[in-house]
Amino acid sequence: MKFVDLTQASTDCRLLSRKHSVLDTRIDAPALIVDDGITVDQLRLESLLYEAVLLDLTELEGGRPIDDEDLEGAEERAGLAIRENEIVLLHVGRERFARNDEFFSNHSYLSENGAEYLRLRHVGGVGINAPNLENPMNHELPVHEALLKNGIFILENLNNLEIPDRERFSLIALPPRVKAPSAIVRVVAALDQ
Repeated sequence: MKFVDLTQASTDCRLLSRKHSVLDTRIDAPALIVDDGITVDQLRLESLLYEAVLLDLTELEGGRPIDDEDLEGAEERAGLAIRENEIVLLHVGRERFARNDEFFSNHSYLSENGAEYLRLRHVGGVGINAPNLENPMNHELPVHEALLKNGIFILENLNNLEIPDRERFSLIALPPRVKAPSAIVRVVAALDQ
C-alpha cells in the first residue's frame, strides 16, 4: 500500500494561537519533548492510519495509575496481545463524567512503568479517553517523555471508546499538517462489517 500526502504543510500559527484545551482531542509528536524531534506534520502517514487495539480499563478507580499488570490483565481479559506498531487505546471510561473538576483531576493515567511496558512492546501510538495521559497531580511529563523519546505518538481526550464492539479495528488519526509539537486531531475508528 502506498500513501501520498497531497496537502501543503501549514506554517499558519493562527491554527495554534491558543493553547489546546484539555477538552480538545489532540495528538502529541516527539517535538513536544525532544529537541529537534519530529513535529505533527512529519509523523508518518502509515502510523496515523493503522491498526488499533482497545484495552478496557474501566474497572480501575479514578485517580489510579495504569501499570504493566493492568495492561497485561486487560490483554488477558480480551484474549489478545498487543502487536508491534499498533495504536493502543486505553478506555478508562471518563466520558461518562461531566466536564467538571473531577473529570480533570481524578482520572486514571498511564504510569511510567506502564509506558515502559508499551515501549517494550514497540507500539506506534498510545491514546486515552481522559484529558491527559499523565498523572493530573504531577506537572512533569515523564510518560510523555518515555513515549515521545521513542517515537510513540500520543492521543489524548478521545471520545466514544465504549462504542466499538470489538477490541481490534483500523484507526485513522488526521491532524492538520502543521509544524507544531501538538495539534488538534480528528480520530476515526474504521470498523469492518
